[in-house]
Amino acid sequence: MIRKKKKIKLSYPLTALLIYTLLMLGLILSLKYLTLLAAPLFFSFIIAYLFIPVVNYLEKKTFLPRSIAAGLVMILLVVVVVTIITSIFPNVLQQVENAAEKFPKIMERFSQKVKVINDYIIKNFSPYVGPIDLVSKVEGMINHMRTDLSNFVITAFSSLYSVIISVLYMVFVPLFSYYFIKDYREIQHTCFDLIPYRFKEKTLEKIDQLNDILSSFIRGQAIVVLILAVLYSIGLRLIGLPFSILIGVFSGLGDIIPYFGTVVGFIISLIVGFAYYESVEKVLLIVLVFTIVKGSENWFFYPKIVGKEVGLHFLWVLLAIIIFGRVFGFWGLMVAIPAAAGLKIFIGDLVRYYKNTHFFKKE
Repeated sequence: MIRKKKKIKLSYPLTALLIYTLLMLGLILSLKYLTLLAAPLFFSFIIAYLFIPVVNYLEKKTFLPRSIAAGLVMILLVVVVVTIITSIFPNVLQQVENAAEKFPKIMERFSQKVKVINDYIIKNFSPYVGPIDLVSKVEGMINHMRTDLSNFVITAFSSLYSVIISVLYMVFVPLFSYYFIKDYREIQHTCFDLIPYRFKEKTLEKIDQLNDILSSFIRGQAIVVLILAVLYSIGLRLIGLPFSILIGVFSGLGDIIPYFGTVVGFIISLIVGFAYYESVEKVLLIVLVFTIVKGSENWFFYPKIVGKEVGLHFLWVLLAIIIFGRVFGFWGLMVAIPAAAGLKIFIGDLVRYYKNTHFFKKE
């Protein structure tokens, strides 16, 4: 007698987790390997997601056709962005040129001060810390920074292809964003129609939860990084740090990838501070500025603006950034936090399912 093989049936929470993981992998790999096509769509989706509520409000309150409301919002956005770039960019560009011109001198002065610190440590603390050579480590770091900076400049500006792609992005991203905003109901309806009926209710419930996370993170993070850019620039300017606007803007906007802009900006600020300041007290002011601004974000701005929907512990955030960044590079860092927040939802469902099984409850 032939026995029928028993089919392995996956639970709904496990199936949902696997599907979500595959979708995230598909998104990241598309961004990494199909950048020319996927990146404009990705950024267009982000912009559309930010401004869909605005268009919905205009459509409801002014009775404008959705196409016209979407068009007005995108035109206004382009005008605002161009105005900001033309008013702020020249100052930032001037600081970039000054920084590039003075970079070798800054590094030389920084190396000299590190040598003094190194000699002091060797003279007074060598029995406790053993042989130490900060100078060689700093020189290695400087050479590494120079190499990375040179590679970045060559990659970004020396290729006509890169310039053409940048121009195409400036044209296509607003265009794609317009169509995402105008037709988002049709796109949403088409996607929802593909969900099997027996899974539709639970799937839509999970989509609502993911939507809460995305709306909190994308809209909130956009506001937070702008606030950080302003506060870092003002704080560093008040303590008289050279290139304060350049460093402040980078530190704030770089926190689109959580903690990245702050950490890199802090290191650059310390290097510039050590090179220019003559007293330790002024260097400590740099630490104070970054502590106050980052502390304000963590304890006030982020909870108030982004909200608790993302709900990730610091260790979870750190692990997400390390793992996604290590495995997938830049694009992994870009989607690490919202992707990890989504994973937390599905893993939580799986844990609750497991705790209700006979296997878990059996004594």
